Amino acid sequence: MPQFILAFPLNVAKEEPFKVTEFVTIAPDASSVLIPGCGVQFKVVRQPATPELSGLFAEGGELSAEESAALDAHKSLLFLLGEVKSIEDVTQVDMAILKMFTAGALGVYMQQSGTAWTPAKFREVLGDAEFPMDAWINFVEGENVVYTLGMAAFTLPDLCAAKTVENAESALLMAADALFGDGIPAKSGSEIDLGEGEVFTLRTEAKNPFPKDTPEYNKQGVMRIVKA
Repeated sequence: MPQFILAFPLNVAKEEPFKVTEFVTIAPDASSVLIPGCGVQFKVVRQPATPELSGLFAEGGELSAEESAALDAHKSLLFLLGEVKSIEDVTQVDMAILKMFTAGALGVYMQQSGTAWTPAKFREVLGDAEFPMDAWINFVEGENVVYTLGMAAFTLPDLCAAKTVENAESALLMAADALFGDGIPAKSGSEIDLGEGEVFTLRTEAKNPFPKDTPEYNKQGVMRIVKA
């Protein structure tokens, strides 16, 4: 299974422990950690701070002055690496991310999709966690088409839709949830019922928006959702 990589800017130095909960502290030399309530075991990597980090997080939405200052003043980065094999795993990792925020993490950068969330924005996107994958998926616009980015973490092809599809990004998110959460086969001809009469058919897409030598390239390919 492909790994996901989560990077958390912290206000403690790389050489200092980070207390996640009352009973779990990540030591400076820790190689793995289990966070209560999450059955996914994380590999741990600690790295020094990255200058001007607020610029990366601002790509996902406007930051407050306080958020920007806190991100730029972070003292280290803590990476958590792991694998998700089910939608339940995704939900549990989302809950672990919330625990990291409660412990003082200033945000999370999801390397597999290029999304960077402040705690407030992550909570907003997650909502009631009915669709736990939403924060894991990014969007890239092509000519007359919108692509997802991040589905490789679920060993699934990325998806795309014509810009003429109503609420294309929402439709893509719901289709992604149907593939990973409901187990609909990711193959040409599969039908995805999004409810309220919205039924789409999967079609293999010949064009991949990213070259093979880029980290964004998904070897699972790309599939287009087409109104049935």
